[in-house]
Amino acid sequence: MSIQAENGREGEYLAAKWLNRQGYEIYAINWKSSHQEIDIIATNCHFWVFVEVKTKTTSNILQPENAVNLEKRKNMIKAARRFMSKKHDNKKIRFDVISVFFVAHGIQMLHFKDAFFPIIRNNVHRNPIGFL
Repeated sequence: MSIQAENGREGEYLAAKWLNRQGYEIYAINWKSSHQEIDIIATNCHFWVFVEVKTKTTSNILQPENAVNLEKRKNMIKAARRFMSKKHDNKKIRFDVISVFFVAHGIQMLHFKDAFFPIIRNNVHRNPIGFL
């Protein structure tokens, strides 16, 4: 496994641990559906939270939260749709990004709640859960 992949896995673990300390229940880490993956699926009393974790070192120029491009957002939405099709509860959904920076003096995390929103379709009958 590459150093980048190892850092990514470590970042996901640290983000899940941090979310848990904030009162979230971690449902899954690295949940896969078809060709899509969601780094963390968590829940609290009101939301299912689908989290993309971006782990970087300070030597990187692009901020981790800016690395969640349109294609990644579409894939997360598709995976969340598959996940929610198996859930039968009234919780809302939310897409978050957690940036994990490995810095000289430790780790810095930034949590971006509602980092992006799914596109709502007009025809709810074709898509009963209301998003792509």
